[in-house]
Amino acid sequence: MKGRNYKYSGFTPTPICIVSANEKSNCVADWGVISLRRCCANRCGGFTLAELLMAVWVMSIILAAIATLSFALGSANDSADDTSEIQSRIRYTTMRLGELIRNSKLVCAKWDSSVAIWQADYNDNSRIDPNEIVYIEYDGSNNCLKLISFTPTAAVASFPRTLDLIGNGQARTWLNANTQVNDVNLINNCSYVTFTTDQQPPFSKRLNLFFGIRQKGVIQNYQLTAYLRCQADYLLNGGQIDPNDDDI
Repeated sequence: MKGRNYKYSGFTPTPICIVSANEKSNCVADWGVISLRRCCANRCGGFTLAELLMAVWVMSIILAAIATLSFALGSANDSADDTSEIQSRIRYTTMRLGELIRNSKLVCAKWDSSVAIWQADYNDNSRIDPNEIVYIEYDGSNNCLKLISFTPTAAVASFPRTLDLIGNGQARTWLNANTQVNDVNLINNCSYVTFTTDQQPPFSKRLNLFFGIRQKGVIQNYQLTAYLRCQADYLLNGGQIDPNDDDI
């Protein structure tokens, strides 16, 4: 009936939800997204205890390898430096002593681990003066090979310059008391030093030096041989120096 309003008491219309066969409801899709986010959050939130222990173990292995490599490289560099220094000292000693012996006048005396040499006649007086004698000797307390020379600080007239007094040690005692002693360390870390000659001094024409150097716990043996090319054997008379006996 037109124009009339009907009121149905107690009735409320219910909406109809239509879902096609190829569509999923929004509530189901949203739940899947929420589940995926929860799963990612649980997996990305941190490491498990086992994973942390494994990472620490791997890191410790890497650090140990780096430390070992660094130590090995440092030891190799130190060893190379030591070897280079020793070889440099050996070359220097060989050149210096070789030149000294070749230009020397006489081998005055020889002991097991030292030798006295008249290196030159600087004032041409055909006599051994304190500044003209040198000793090559082994210092066993410091394990080194030394070259010792002397600078006079007193009158040299009383110097016991004869070969027999040089041989029995009196000349060295006088030199220690009346001169400035100049010693140069030629080679350190020596284990032994030995001198030999072709003949007994003062008639020696060849001087041999044998010495050993400890390197890395092993003793390396070396030898130096030099000949006296300026020998003053023409001044010798009965095994002593006679300035008046010039047989040139």
